[in-house]
Amino acid sequence: MPAIGVALRNSAISTMHETNILQALAVLPEGLRDCSTVLAHLFSTVGCIAIVAALAAVDSRITRSRRVVIRDVTVSAAPILYVISVKWLVERPRPITSAGSGLLPGDPSFPSGHTAAAVIVSVMMILAARNFARICFPDGEGDGRANRRRAFLRRAIIGAVALVVAVACSRLLLGLHYPTDVIIFAIICPLISCAVWCVWNAYESAGER
Repeated sequence: MPAIGVALRNSAISTMHETNILQALAVLPEGLRDCSTVLAHLFSTVGCIAIVAALAAVDSRITRSRRVVIRDVTVSAAPILYVISVKWLVERPRPITSAGSGLLPGDPSFPSGHTAAAVIVSVMMILAARNFARICFPDGEGDGRANRRRAFLRRAIIGAVALVVAVACSRLLLGLHYPTDVIIFAIICPLISCAVWCVWNAYESAGER
């Protein structure tokens, strides 16, 4: 990822094309930017921590297990260190469309921290929903509980993906990030969480043998 970020930072053609996209988005209705401003505050560092803490409290009430909550928070928050590292390794400047914005953070543009925060919150939502579904719809033969559990989880995943897309689009509408800043890490961050989940489960399985 750092190599891709540096290539994007040094590419005048990519910068020009992505800036043109941001300038085209600037003509969209003002109401969309108002909604984007709300999302900018909700998924700031403080906002993300508060939301994850609230979801962790819900997860704790559902599972009654500190170990499960620690696992879910760890899996959800795993991408953040990588995101911060890449930001300061690449140091891609913010787009010119961000000039004068009162919402402009002081960190580099690549990748989008708000998009990463949305992924963190979304993964935590999915894991809490998974725990809830396993309790509300336990395994049973012929009673359709498995189907109801899958349907519940499907809705949770769709809602989580919609949240990430909304936050990613909001960063573009505000002109604070290039499209590649949000698209690349909207894909990479869930993969990091998935990898941590697999490693955690493999470690637990090995410990039970």
